[in-house]
Amino acid sequence: MPDGADAPPTAPDAPESGGGAGAGRGAAAGRGAAAERGVAAGRGAARAGLRVAVVPPAWAERVARRLRRGARAVADPGPGDAVPAAPRVVVVTDSTSCLTPADAAAWGIDVVPLDVAADAERFRDGVDLSPGDLAALLASGRRVTTSQPPPAAFTTAYEAAAARGAAEVVSVHLSGELSGTVRAAGLAAQLAPLPVHVVDSRSAGLGLGFAALAAAEAARGTVWGPADGESVAGAAEQVGRSTAAWFVVDSLDHLRRGGRLSAAAAAFGNVLGLRPVLALHDGKIEVAERVRTRRAARDRLHALALAEVERRGARAVRVGVQHLGRAEVAAEVAERLRSAAGVDEVLVREVGAVLGGHLGVGALAVTVTDR
Repeated sequence: MPDGADAPPTAPDAPESGGGAGAGRGAAAGRGAAAERGVAAGRGAARAGLRVAVVPPAWAERVARRLRRGARAVADPGPGDAVPAAPRVVVVTDSTSCLTPADAAAWGIDVVPLDVAADAERFRDGVDLSPGDLAALLASGRRVTTSQPPPAAFTTAYEAAAARGAAEVVSVHLSGELSGTVRAAGLAAQLAPLPVHVVDSRSAGLGLGFAALAAAEAARGTVWGPADGESVAGAAEQVGRSTAAWFVVDSLDHLRRGGRLSAAAAAFGNVLGLRPVLALHDGKIEVAERVRTRRAARDRLHALALAEVERRGARAVRVGVQHLGRAEVAAEVAERLRSAAGVDEVLVREVGAVLGGHLGVGALAVTVTDR
């Protein structure tokens, strides 16, 4: 946001027509008295060594109206609200953000899908492979692998943004510690027809999704003017790096096979039948704690997220719950958090096929980020 506001006009607006000459003379007298008081106050402040600007009331009211309009403009959109077309800065993210098509459409975010392969068959995450489809593939015993999009997929997204009239793009992606997606975006940015700011969110799932939402919110600009790409990228980076996320899985084998968790950590996580609580820390997956049962794991996720919300303040955070094939359990965890933490909303989303391929059916996660 620029440092200053619009300069006040050199003279106040003309008074509105009123109820007769007497009212006009009364208003003029009132203005004269107010002006004399303002001048006297200014002289006193000048003697005290202060600089005082006397702001005309009509200009002050006009600024107040603009601020109220701006506050409404940057508020979260409701179900039927439209997002302004062709923003100056377009936000691009990838399919590991756990944003639904409705989320993306409401906020004007472009989503580039990652690739999923089941044996020799290839799919695009969220386009022709849903979380339910993935669960069926895993249940059938087929080997599922994932890969980053090629740079050409990002080039297409950036060219589409330019064709719609965007001046800049902010491209926010899955942690570079977990995928080469952000590097593919960086390669495409070098050949894009407009400036592209590539952000490594150091996060995944709704941590990435909330970073993309923060970018989209910042891209709408303020009452003082449109946003620029650097400030929008800064908003995404700040939220992504504020991510605190914990999750549990029914089996660590998927993470181990995909190289997202070391063999030693996976083996130690399974020792003595303990169920590990995993954490996403600085873009990497770590074993944070171990508990005995599935119910204890859910209780621990709730306790960790609740403590994080209380530490930051309920009005300063976004909270999300993610799952694969456990909608009822996710809804229960979300309701407990909503009630205990006092937050207005806990977003519940099913993870996409790429994240689901590494976590497996039964995965459950909680995410807290700065708002």
